[in-house]
Amino acid sequence: MKGFSELRFAGPKLVFVVFLIMFSLMFLPFHVFQSETVAYTQRVYSEIYQKAVDALLTTLSIGYFQWNAMFNAFETENMEFIDSMFEEILNDISPVRSIDVIERPKEFSIAEDYELFVANEELYAYMNVRDSLANNTAEGFVVMVSIDKHRILESLSMADRISFSNKGDELFAYGLHVDIKGYDLYNWLVFHAFISGLIGVLLMMEVLAIAFSRYHQTQGLQTTVYMWELQDPYTTYHSKNVAKIAEILGKRLKLKKKKLVELVNGAKLHDIGKMGISTSILRKRGPLNEIEWEVMLNHPERGKNLLEQFKYLGKYVPYAYMHHEREDGSGYPRGLKGKEIPFEVRILAVADVFEALTADRPYRDAYTFAEAAEMMTEMPLDQKIVSELFKALPELEEVLSDRGASGDTWVKLESDADELVK
Repeated sequence: MKGFSELRFAGPKLVFVVFLIMFSLMFLPFHVFQSETVAYTQRVYSEIYQKAVDALLTTLSIGYFQWNAMFNAFETENMEFIDSMFEEILNDISPVRSIDVIERPKEFSIAEDYELFVANEELYAYMNVRDSLANNTAEGFVVMVSIDKHRILESLSMADRISFSNKGDELFAYGLHVDIKGYDLYNWLVFHAFISGLIGVLLMMEVLAIAFSRYHQTQGLQTTVYMWELQDPYTTYHSKNVAKIAEILGKRLKLKKKKLVELVNGAKLHDIGKMGISTSILRKRGPLNEIEWEVMLNHPERGKNLLEQFKYLGKYVPYAYMHHEREDGSGYPRGLKGKEIPFEVRILAVADVFEALTADRPYRDAYTFAEAAEMMTEMPLDQKIVSELFKALPELEEVLSDRGASGDTWVKLESDADELVK
């Protein structure tokens, strides 16, 4: 890649911005994914956890506290039996951390089997003691069970994703605070986001290199044509003035901006094939002999061959190769007719003829704009474009009042040419 050769044009700020954008585009989806994972884990695991606690309390209620033996023990205050059953529960049911007999709290209804509550981030439950048919309930006392919330989490294989913490950021089942782990991909994502940022910078450098290459190739050739034209006072600024005329006609004919810029740059390069032709031929006041005429007729072919040597200038080949083709097939080098000639090249042909007629030549003086336009109605040019030329004469009079290279219009053409990098 040759992109780093253009780094000086980008500047460190642009490089940093591109890197940051690419890094963020890679990393932000992971952040969103982690957030969604945490939310999903919180919702699903919370439901599972609550069902596990409810199942535990239901098992205790039915297995130990809806039983005639336990009910009778409470009625007769047989603490020896009660303590033995509590010890059995603690040994057999690991999530039960402690179990005690307490006076019935006012808030616990006699109609409920159990009621779970949270105190100081710990789980507790009040449980009624009933006979086997649940027809009678011990009224003065209830059982209070302390539940080991961590044991339940471990029994459900959730401990690797969820941990209880008084300072946890997320709310879990029963309002308990937890920390929820997402997927441990942070280091991997940082590395790949960093690599993506570097790739983005490299791609930007390569695009800049290509864009500058296109721009400098086009501008370099245009400057070469301009400097070559300076050798002949009769053709000085010819290509630039043709570009001005073509731009005006292109706008009037509603060319899209991209095609208009292409037309303007193609007009500046259309006579590049004349480079190398002897000035004695170009400045000759009399008619050309057969050999001289053959040399002149060959300049479109030379222009085509020259532009084809540049990778990014292929789109300008038709302007250099076909600008002497005519509607009736009388032009050269291929004798194309009508729509066989691209529309933009037909615009260039009208602009080229008009500029030539209205400029001084070694063999004649310039025609007036009106005279030139009138003469062009009899020529094998696209008459739709010639009609637009008539309508544009006032504007052309103003734009071409100075046949030199200065003027706001030319500055505008130069700025438009910058869009080649896009």
